[in-house]
Amino acid sequence: MALPSPLDTVRQRLSALVFRSPHPSEGHALALSWTELDAFLPDGGLPHGVVELTAPLSLGGGTMVALAAICAAQRKDPRAWCAWIDSAGTLYAPGAVMAGVELHRLFVVRPPQSEVGHIAVKVARSQAFAVIVIDGDAAGSIQSLKNGRPSQRGDRSREVLVRKLALLAAEGSTILLLTDARRAHPAPLPVALRLELERAPEAIHIRVGKDRYGRGGLAKTIPLQDRPSLHLAG
Repeated sequence: MALPSPLDTVRQRLSALVFRSPHPSEGHALALSWTELDAFLPDGGLPHGVVELTAPLSLGGGTMVALAAICAAQRKDPRAWCAWIDSAGTLYAPGAVMAGVELHRLFVVRPPQSEVGHIAVKVARSQAFAVIVIDGDAAGSIQSLKNGRPSQRGDRSREVLVRKLALLAAEGSTILLLTDARRAHPAPLPVALRLELERAPEAIHIRVGKDRYGRGGLAKTIPLQDRPSLHLAG
């Protein structure tokens, strides 16, 4: 008997979730309950659509912001589900709990790297999740390389993937791409918001690389003491 493929497994699990999950929350942005960060963001939170969180290291701040987004969505609607596509298996469950995430409403998928793009589209198409996090630089992982550099075909493929995800997120969900700032690309991704992050011991440096209004360049250092996870118990 043939084993089910990763896509088949995702379809089976989504079929059990989609009828239980509410429609994505209304409004144009997801406020993170992180006062200084919400005030800095152009929409007062993370907009619906595709948002790129790029940092030079895996712990550069993108994971922290993504966990804050999931926590915010779950607190806003007690029925809301979120998803994390984690091909590298780097999501640390105790850390997610410390950030305030309810794990019983977090759907974690760990597909092979080569399947990340396909799985991401399937998960987004289900319309079952308020927030979807795609970890492991999925937009870069689907590239084909030529002479050690991204080929034009690969660069076009990553653009097509992001545009597909943007259309699927138009119903009201937020899709977060965690990308590696050290990976060079000929052109930026067509996202609604691009945040460039760098972690400091007690703060996170954030620069708006692009927003839905075509602006960029705004930058601020946000202290970590105000992040939501410190106030969940109150």
